[in-house]
Amino acid sequence: SASTASAFPSPPPATGFARLTNRALVLLYGRDATHYLQGLTTTNIKDLTFDEAGGFYSAFLNAQGRVLHDVFIYPIDHALGLEGKDGITHNKPGFIIDVDKAQAATLRSHLKRYRLRAKVAIEPANWHIWSTWDDVNAKDSENHTDPSAQYFGCVDTRAPGMGKRILSSADISKTLPGEESSVAGYDIRRILKGVPQGPSEIISGEALPQESNMDYMSGIDFRKGCYVGQELTIRTHHTGIVRKRILPVQLYNMNEKPPDRLQYDPASSLSLPNAPRNIARVDTKGRSAGKFLRGVGNIGLALCRLETMTDVKLTEEGSQWTPQQEFKVSWLAEEDQAEELEVKVKAFVPPWHRNGLSIRNMHRQQNT
Repeated sequence: SASTASAFPSPPPATGFARLTNRALVLLYGRDATHYLQGLTTTNIKDLTFDEAGGFYSAFLNAQGRVLHDVFIYPIDHALGLEGKDGITHNKPGFIIDVDKAQAATLRSHLKRYRLRAKVAIEPANWHIWSTWDDVNAKDSENHTDPSAQYFGCVDTRAPGMGKRILSSADISKTLPGEESSVAGYDIRRILKGVPQGPSEIISGEALPQESNMDYMSGIDFRKGCYVGQELTIRTHHTGIVRKRILPVQLYNMNEKPPDRLQYDPASSLSLPNAPRNIARVDTKGRSAGKFLRGVGNIGLALCRLETMTDVKLTEEGSQWTPQQEFKVSWLAEEDQAEELEVKVKAFVPPWHRNGLSIRNMHRQQNT
């Protein structure tokens, strides 16, 4: 659907926080909880304790190695006094899983499907989820854990400057530094940094973990043993080349010059595609250059062919990219199916991506 200028949220404050009402929590606890979760997630659960971990980014894959859920997992301590359904405070190993709200029931079903005889309980949990950030002082280093104060959390490692993730049993908005923002403000920060999240950006059952940057975002432990979906993920890591990745993009009108830097404009009057759409070269035919996933105002995230849409070189063969080449997204207007809308789109490669790629290339050279 075409969005109007008035619909776009204001940019997020430099120091602030947002309550993430678009996420939900699943509580998993019991004698076998650690072993059980270890066989289902892309990160190494076994080496972590509540005190040191706080929480971490991870994913659940299907047997074909496609992402089902992108999550944060928090090892919980009995000192938090989390009550199960029976009202008893459980003194057993446990975890809270922070997942997209629309996927919470599906995740609970996925967890139950593999339970078999494992001694684990799986229930919804009703805590508040917050993101906090401070772009002025940029301190992300220490984990945020205070069992006595009934809140805990972790550094959001997905990209530099993402801030912290905090869970709390009560509303702690009065105690958090900076200005309160919204989920939309948080999304703008996230998109500008190139961090995809949730099933509309990491398309559930389709997206591959490396194409979704989970390897760069500390979401995959490649030294870890067997888990659901591991085989393809490891094979891609050791032998494959990841030719497409999700990148931040800027949208601009067909008659405008390409932007030289990524910048959110809340006054933008652009129309946005209402669903994933193919990205094509502006003046030449050829295969799709990528897929636009989701946007806010004049920015968005897209799954981009790196050697077509950016200057990133993956192999010695050289890329098809030229600085003059422009790209566009076209779609039919919702109100009038005969009217074709189009905007130009330019991809930007965040510094943490280039860093991730150089580490990956070093790893590949050592292995060949």
